[in-house]
Amino acid sequence: MEEELRRFRNIQVYRYLSSRPQQCFSGQCEYDAVMRMIYDAWIELYFSDKLEKLSRQGLDTLYFNTVIVFPDFVADTPQNSIPVDFITGKKMATVS
Repeated sequence: MEEELRRFRNIQVYRYLSSRPQQCFSGQCEYDAVMRMIYDAWIELYFSDKLEKLSRQGLDTLYFNTVIVFPDFVADTPQNSIPVDFITGKKMATVS
């Protein structure tokens, strides 16, 4: 399980960081949130029946095809953050 989690996490972190302007985490809060989302997605995938009897290539294809909708992280400070609904992946209206 640990090796498969590592493979899945590496694919998802690469996908996430490739979408970021600086291609790195802005800080520990962003890192922790992204890792938690990846782990939660892995647990859901692990306890489904999708992993059973797949070859190495089949597992890698499944990992690449699993899309996690990450929220937009732009800064560590609340005044510069963009609130995003984690379920829909859409920006939420802000109150001024």
